[in-house]
Amino acid sequence: MRVPPTHEQLRRRKAIRSWIPAAVLLAAIGAAFTIAVNTRVTDVGTAPTAAPAGAVTAKGTSLFTDDGLSYIADTRRVSIDATTVPIPAEPLGLSRSGRLTVVPPTEGVYEYLTVLGPGGSMRFNGTSIEITTAGGRLAAARVEDSTRVLGYRNTLDLLRGRAARYGIPDADLAGFPTAAEKAFKADAAYEYRIHTDDALGVDLTVTATCSGDSTCMIVDEFSFD
Repeated sequence: MRVPPTHEQLRRRKAIRSWIPAAVLLAAIGAAFTIAVNTRVTDVGTAPTAAPAGAVTAKGTSLFTDDGLSYIADTRRVSIDATTVPIPAEPLGLSRSGRLTVVPPTEGVYEYLTVLGPGGSMRFNGTSIEITTAGGRLAAARVEDSTRVLGYRNTLDLLRGRAARYGIPDADLAGFPTAAEKAFKADAAYEYRIHTDDALGVDLTVTATCSGDSTCMIVDEFSFD
């Protein structure tokens, strides 16, 4: 008689780890690859429980091994130590080249990314976190919130907030109103980026992807190259 799986076994089966080789990514133009890491819904403000052995690094940042992904699924938190770069991928349980996306199973539940740089830490939240490796190194971490759609004024305020917090020059924002006006007249989509490599010592690009009427979504991307 077959013994049904326990609750713990079922939960762990939901934590899926999958890597897409770079060659496959290049060949599959237009295809979307997403690895859903199912998470347990908890209060947003709840602090993560103590990590089990083998789930995090010696510094307490994320591992992407089976145990590490199970812990990420439980806590909805990914943390990366970027105090020293380049960051080798394989010791973190990552493929030498590929892409991993962590997403929650339900709307309104966020994943949290914390990046520790030489000058301090940064924390962002979104509906997906994408980790990219290349050449045996951790190349980038990208946070997107697909549920947060902003109008022109709110987008500008958010970009100004990012700029003030991370030392991005005000001049970098000067072109946004002009870009928005041109897009509105042409009824065309556009992207606007602000960037700093002084964000606590970590390279950060903030991208607003907007429709012709300046309805925008924001993506924060860290580069570790």
